[in-house]
Order: sequence, then C-alpha cells, then structure tokens
Amino acid sequence: MKIISISGTRDSGKTSLIKSLIALLVGQKKRCAVIVNEDGKERYEDEFIKRLQISIDYLRGG
Repeated sequence: MKIISISGTRDSGKTSLIKSLIALLVGQKKRCAVIVNEDGKERYEDEFIKRLQISIDYLRGG
C-alpha cells in the first residue's frame, strides 16, 4: 500500500491535484481512497467520488 499525503494553503490546488491523481490511478485499475482532514462542513466532491467509485473517510479536527 502506498500513501500520498497532500497539504497546502487554501486555493493552492490540492483538490485539483487529488482529482488528477485519482483519475490517473483509477484509469490504471488501481484502488484509491481519500481521507479528508479539514474542519469545513462541505462534502468532498460528492459527484466526483460517485463517478469514480472511490472510498472516502472524514477525519475531523485531526
């Protein structure tokens, strides 16, 4: 199992990078999951997650 950690400031492109990596890996038949660690109340890209059928877990206040 390989783990990739991505962090950065607001609007720095983290979500865009994550979406690109997941699309690439899913295209290569790799399994992907996302752990979201942020305090925001918005769901994380629900349509994207459903379309690519990836797993997501939320870690609040970590």
